[in-house]
Amino acid sequence: MLLAERPRESSVDLNHFISTLDLEARSLEVSVRATPALRPFFTLDFRGQTRNDLVNAYLRLLKINADYVAYAVPMFRAAGEALRGGSAEDRAWSAVFLEHAEEEGKLHDASGHHLWARSDMAALGAPTVLLDAAPHPIVAPYARFFVDGARHHPYAVLGAKGVLEHLALRISDDLVNGVIASSIPGAENAVSFFRHQGIRDVDHVYAGDSTLARIHDSERRREVLAGAYFTSGCYRAFLHFAI
Repeated sequence: MLLAERPRESSVDLNHFISTLDLEARSLEVSVRATPALRPFFTLDFRGQTRNDLVNAYLRLLKINADYVAYAVPMFRAAGEALRGGSAEDRAWSAVFLEHAEEEGKLHDASGHHLWARSDMAALGAPTVLLDAAPHPIVAPYARFFVDGARHHPYAVLGAKGVLEHLALRISDDLVNGVIASSIPGAENAVSFFRHQGIRDVDHVYAGDSTLARIHDSERRREVLAGAYFTSGCYRAFLHFAI
């Protein structure tokens, strides 16, 4: 049978569906820890690394994270808007997504992720030109998929959320400890982004996995998985091209 003729699976197994997010996060964790510029923070082996090497690597990591996190609210808002005119179940999820966008929007404006990242960058002496620089070009496909293309796969946003929150749980504590151990100037005041990521996402992961269990329709599950796979691919691109 030709690949194009292969029949579509009639269902997406629940256990596979839920575990995929953590499997993708585990794979990403390996990639993050193995990234040459970031490896010293995880191994605590700083031999051969200059102060500038370490500062610049961490600044690039903070910047790329701030760049894609800025799309969290637009992503959920776009997904919610895309589902407004759907079935009763779609409309229920629309309300969930729009409420999440509103809550995250308030956090984003008051003490959100981008402000934590900017504060950390400033603590390391980042110049204004870097703090206010446009998002790295590699972030554009991520924004197109989850914001501009939300009408084609509105449930994909849950895959992105799940993978990134699982990843944060796996790397945040070690990264914070590594940055502080590096003794780069200002390190103690430059870890709020990842410190908050690790703390906040413990509850978010459990709640998110519970939420995903409420999705029974296979097409919706496929969209979530597509979002998870797309996010993990984008994050690898971030590591390769921006760090």
